[in-house]
Parts: sequence; structure tokens; C-alpha cells
Amino acid sequence: MTVQGRVITGRVRMRDGGAIAGARVYFVAGPGPLPDVAALTDSSGKFSLAAPYEGAYTIGCASDDFASSTASVTVTGRSETSIEVVLDRLHEA
Repeated sequence: MTVQGRVITGRVRMRDGGAIAGARVYFVAGPGPLPDVAALTDSSGKFSLAAPYEGAYTIGCASDDFASSTASVTVTGRSETSIEVVLDRLHEA
């Protein structure tokens, strides 16, 4: 059962602190069936995903020119839970 009010918000940034706009943020794993959706970060690297259940989630993040990464977050109650994801730039050989 989905309960409104559970939201995972966050920011995707580079190691030097700069925001990454247009990064794809999506569910990798969670406490129940998850929607096949992705959020795109805005110009300041911020995103928001509705969390259907309480519990532990793994959030994936991918962006062109950056190595993909994951982050773990636990959602409790009807609240907003915030995370930060840091992506490393891919280096050309």
C-alpha cells in the first residue's frame, strides 16, 4: 500500500561540490515492489522520488560523463528523507 508523504529528496554533485544537472535517479532496491520511474536532477542537482513504503532503499544515479553510483537511505513514517550522491567524472584515456 502506498502512503503519500514519504519522499526521498536529495542532491547529486561532483566530488568538487558542483551540482550535476540532468542526472537520472532511480530505485535499485527497496522494501517492496517499486515503480519503474526515474527522476532527473534540476539545475542545482536536486531531485525527489516518492517512496511507496517505509524501509531501506538503494537509490541509483547515472549521468553522462560520470561513473554511476548508489546510495542507501532508510525511510520512516510520513516524512521527507534527504540524501546526497557524489559522482566521479569519467576520465578519458
